[in-house]
Amino acid sequence: MSEDVNKIFEQTAAFQNLWLDSMSRMAGVWSQYSPGSPPPEEINKIRSGVLKVLSETWEEFMRTPQFMEMMKASLNGALDLRRFARDGMHKVHEQFETPDKNDIDGVLLAIRHVERRILDRLDGFEERLAEVKERIGALEKTEKDQPRPADRGPHRPTAQSPLKQSKATKPSSKK
Repeated sequence: MSEDVNKIFEQTAAFQNLWLDSMSRMAGVWSQYSPGSPPPEEINKIRSGVLKVLSETWEEFMRTPQFMEMMKASLNGALDLRRFARDGMHKVHEQFETPDKNDIDGVLLAIRHVERRILDRLDGFEERLAEVKERIGALEKTEKDQPRPADRGPHRPTAQSPLKQSKATKPSSKK
């Protein structure tokens, strides 16, 4: 634990040195000009000098290994916190037996699967319907080409079916 405390103090001291260096450089920029009322272009030079010093100092600071480690630790902490919160919410949903994100995602996935199957079946249905329409069109064409029953001549009686013949010719058993 004392190593962690020492590390924190070292990082704080490095940060203080960075600020002290930055402020001394800015003071150097300000000291170049006389205390009398400077013209507007001199004020712009001062402002650009201060901003240049700040940007150089902060860029230098952000490239240090300590800053990179601090950022990495901060991002890892944020990811751990998010994971912890997600697991906690999952446990709450589990305890209250309410659906959570995983359940809803599962239902949506099942709906998409059923939708895909229905669309595939409808594609097949459209093809079969087109085939049936072609067959009906062909049948209608052949029907138009054949003569009508009135055009065939006198009506001929059709032969009786074997079932009707057997009833008609069956001898009665009455005495």
